[in-house]
Amino acid sequence: MRRISLVWLLVFALVWIVLAAPRYDAWVAGGIAVLTGVILHTGLGGRQGARITLRGLMGFVPFFLNQSVRGGLDVAFRALHPTRPLDPTFTPYRTGLPEGPSRIFFVNCISLLPGTFSAQFHDRDLRVHLLTDDAEGARKLETLERKVAGLFGVRLEVPEGGTPADSDSSATRNERHG
Repeated sequence: MRRISLVWLLVFALVWIVLAAPRYDAWVAGGIAVLTGVILHTGLGGRQGARITLRGLMGFVPFFLNQSVRGGLDVAFRALHPTRPLDPTFTPYRTGLPEGPSRIFFVNCISLLPGTFSAQFHDRDLRVHLLTDDAEGARKLETLERKVAGLFGVRLEVPEGGTPADSDSSATRNERHG
């Protein structure tokens, strides 16, 4: 039987503190939620080799916040200014992250950034929706992938078939969405 992790208990408790603020009456439900979260996390095998490094966290958080703000402003600007082009597309992306928490985290982060969405995910292959058909989208995915690798302290593997940068140009890789 797996032991309940004190670290995850503290992480979930901290999340509840942030959500409930200093309201102590919220801890009746919060205590149940935190314990349930830790038990489910442990029972579902949540910590299989997932080690987030402090150095990686210090590099990832500012990057993610920066990209979220910049992306949100870009999406808002495009919505308010019809002269800004919207050229939605789907683009394939092959990740070099190892199977497990880092790869899942990467796929989820793609969908959290404005203007991107992980539409399909199978093994190493992703199909990502982007608001514009340009090379910057692939570069953002590659940068995000490197940041996630650093966050988890894992090495990027060169997937069979190479990296997205090694394959044919984005103009032929992307599928128009209209």
